[in-house]
Amino acid sequence: MKKLIVAAFCLFLSMPAIAGGWTNWFTIDTLGYDLALTDGSHAFFYIIPDGTIENPDLCSSTTKYVGGANNGASASVGNTGNNREISKLPTLAYTAGWQIRLHLGGCSFNLPYANAVEIKKP
Repeated sequence: MKKLIVAAFCLFLSMPAIAGGWTNWFTIDTLGYDLALTDGSHAFFYIIPDGTIENPDLCSSTTKYVGGANNGASASVGNTGNNREISKLPTLAYTAGWQIRLHLGGCSFNLPYANAVEIKKP
């Protein structure tokens, strides 16, 4: 019983850290790949919400959110798979008219960087 209470307490303490970087729920206005946002071999996926962009990390540009790169063959297998996955849920949400929220983790190319995605049916 003590272990269960300690585990629940630890989970309770970790929740603000887990939830702190999530945006509010929004619908997507535009999404795609931006070839101008590149590090030489990667184009970054972007999402433009139907509304304002949240910017908790004070990135210098707030025109869109960027996600994982569409990595080429030189990237590691795990990283390539993870970064390609970042576009699937937003694409589903966009085509189905569902809502989305992003977990932001810093800035990339001076834009808010999304490192996780959740979607829901409105």
